[in-house]
Amino acid sequence: MDESLRIKSVERFTKYNLQADKELIQLLEMASEICECPIATINLLDKDTQWIKARVGIDLESTPRASTFCNQTITGDELVLIPNTLKDKRFASHPLVKGKTGIRFYAGVPLITHEGDCLGTLCVIDPKPRELNKHQQMMLKMLGKQIMTMMELKLNNDLLVQHEQEVIAERRKNNEADIKLRAFFESSVNFHVLLGMQYEVMDYNKTAYKFIKTAYHRILNRGHNFVDYIEPNFKDTFIKRATACLNGIRGYEEGYTDYPELGRIWWEASFEPATNNDKQIIGISYSIRNVTERKLYEQKIVAQNEMLRRISYIQSHEYRGPLASIMGLMNLIKLENYQATTEYLEMMDVAINRLDVKIREVVNVANQVNAMPAA
Repeated sequence: MDESLRIKSVERFTKYNLQADKELIQLLEMASEICECPIATINLLDKDTQWIKARVGIDLESTPRASTFCNQTITGDELVLIPNTLKDKRFASHPLVKGKTGIRFYAGVPLITHEGDCLGTLCVIDPKPRELNKHQQMMLKMLGKQIMTMMELKLNNDLLVQHEQEVIAERRKNNEADIKLRAFFESSVNFHVLLGMQYEVMDYNKTAYKFIKTAYHRILNRGHNFVDYIEPNFKDTFIKRATACLNGIRGYEEGYTDYPELGRIWWEASFEPATNNDKQIIGISYSIRNVTERKLYEQKIVAQNEMLRRISYIQSHEYRGPLASIMGLMNLIKLENYQATTEYLEMMDVAINRLDVKIREVVNVANQVNAMPAA
């Protein structure tokens, strides 16, 4: 594991106040109850510090990394169990064992991102020695994966919000900015033509010439009426905007056109009055910007948001049933002195499988969000 890359991954999550996330705290409480330990924590380990980002049963917010049990957990991908710290040579003289905290039992599972970076641990702690049965171990591992999924979803949601704000800001800037008359012979990636008072072509740039040739197999010539090059379903709008432009009113349109050879192209079109040195209107500066990439990016964000809404629905509605069943069965088993009947175990198995299906569904949707290609 590349430690520098791991720490960079940790830094993306340390800004979050996980203690304020009710769903994460509920999962911690469940880990504490299932494992019968009074303390449960979510820990993130950077270069020098273990940050206790969410916790139940303890008020500690951070410890030096050098003095943490979790150093043992993040080096692998499996559950780490220390039934009795006093009998473990690695920790018998540890300050958290000998001191006021008096840790006697520790169990931790690594929190691993979908990219394979271990951020820290989900751990349960007890001041008394103990063991975890196979069911408790399985549930602790499952809760660790769910916690990591929820943390990554929080990060992905923030990134989506940021991207949406960038798109909105760019659109506002484009819509509000004055479009200046550009030199038509410069090597511009945008389509520019200069039209006369009767919409005749006075001048054009290389992009306009190449586009007309590729899209329509025609040659753009000076003196030709530009309306002849306009798509039929856009002609009325073009003439309306062009007429207003000749009266000094700037115009703006956006949309898309399907071309046989070029496919669908999203565009923004602007109409600017062209004036001479005496400020008299002599024609129209007509410009088209290809915004296909931006539109596809916006569509990607919409699709990602829909996936996140699906994840949110599963977490808020479909987790509660199996979780309530598991907790209820655990309470019954406790009341019967942990003598679980076959019926209880079968019911527990059904509830766990239901929860596992929903967790897998969330993970699959989250992976789809992360795997969506850039526009």
